[in-house]
Amino acid sequence: MKKIPKFKTEGEEIKFWETHSIADYWDELEEGKDIFKRPKLTPVTLKFDPLVLKKIQMLARKRGISYNAYIRYLVAKSVEKEMLPANC
Repeated sequence: MKKIPKFKTEGEEIKFWETHSIADYWDELEEGKDIFKRPKLTPVTLKFDPLVLKKIQMLARKRGISYNAYIRYLVAKSVEKEMLPANC
């Protein structure tokens, strides 16, 4: 049985897992105690051109996520870009 090495840095750990399968270390893993709570979302209503919505749905499917999640991602990314000091 292989042992998971002790890592000095996060980068070292990332490089290790890029070239190793977690399946080889399954017996060593422990269940995490972290609890992740999804942030509360506020519903909004948006109207899209049907063609634009089809394109959004297609792109979301390629990423393997719902189109609603993809729209949230696009909006959040755009807002963060607008908030950068160079845009002020």
